[in-house]
Amino acid sequence: MTEQEITIQLSDDPFDVKVVKVQVPHGTKLMSNESYAADVLDMYDLTDATLAKTQLTEDRIAYTTRGQITFISADRSRALIDIGSKHTAYCALLKEPDYIVEQLELGIEIDVKIKTNTKTGDVLASISDAILEVKLKEMKEAIGNKSVGFTALVKELIHGGYWVDVAGIKCFMPGSLGGLNKLHDFNSLVGKEIIVMPIIFSKEKDTIVVSHREYLRTMIPITIDQLADTIKEPRTGFVTGTTKFGIFAQFDECLTGLIPKAELSEETLNSLDKGNIKPGDAIEFWAKEIISEKKIILSQLGPKIDLWDGIDEKYKPMMITEGKVTKVTSYGAFVELEKGISGLIHKSKLKDANLTKGDSINVKIGSVNVSDRKITMNIA
Repeated sequence: MTEQEITIQLSDDPFDVKVVKVQVPHGTKLMSNESYAADVLDMYDLTDATLAKTQLTEDRIAYTTRGQITFISADRSRALIDIGSKHTAYCALLKEPDYIVEQLELGIEIDVKIKTNTKTGDVLASISDAILEVKLKEMKEAIGNKSVGFTALVKELIHGGYWVDVAGIKCFMPGSLGGLNKLHDFNSLVGKEIIVMPIIFSKEKDTIVVSHREYLRTMIPITIDQLADTIKEPRTGFVTGTTKFGIFAQFDECLTGLIPKAELSEETLNSLDKGNIKPGDAIEFWAKEIISEKKIILSQLGPKIDLWDGIDEKYKPMMITEGKVTKVTSYGAFVELEKGISGLIHKSKLKDANLTKGDSINVKIGSVNVSDRKITMNIA
């Protein structure tokens, strides 16, 4: 019998491997990382007990497995985790994030990243590294999938873009992908949480490249629907450019619209004519009209308000209210209930009333038809 060192892959995970020294018959040559690893174990009786006695080597000793917590110190600074094969791994909880430590309880099963110190023989476990590995796998699988986004913290502005942190994974975001339009203050993103989508995995730099722009593009249809529901609400955006036609502004994070010159306030128009409006400046406006996702008309002159909107809720049949006569004709009298809202008292309902323009009278509401802009009423 001769001793041979082989690397055995224990599952579909290429990192789930162990280096073992086995006694094999003279002339037998085993190959590493074979798919028949399980058969090798059976053939040479490499049971869990046998593997437990085998010291793992340092050059590849990082793999993820599932274990059970068997001990947590009173000060929650360390824990022991049973990872099977009679191995117990030590976890330094002081190196783990607080949110992880707070959730740990005796007996629960968790994923851990295992590393072995070949000098001491200690088996070390990291919970956060296992989570990181899962998140990294999720991000790689999501490349090209425009329905999956990840929360990222923009950590630092560097040459060509940003370093962003996605659940502990350091990713690169080119400056051009930090928004839909060119950023005029690249530092404005630093320290902010944004949603990004992975677009490329750079093998050369072992880094995932992410894009905030791709996420914003997916949000445009949803944001357009929300805009339609809140179109009368004032908004604040920032200037992305100026032309002889007016001012382009970005708002609601992913929408861009035009404020035509005719829709600018006198103050803004004067500033524009003097060349004092610059990209990046904050600007207030209302959304006036949604023509398409790429064509939104904005205005600083206030929202387009339909005075009849909700009038049928304000003036109910049989309700008595006060109005002012604005016109008397051969077929009746028109009475204004409020600015822009008038109704008709038909001549058959006037009785012997002698009404003149300007009279204030009490009326009883008959019917309200918002679509036809008509209200019928009687003298109360």
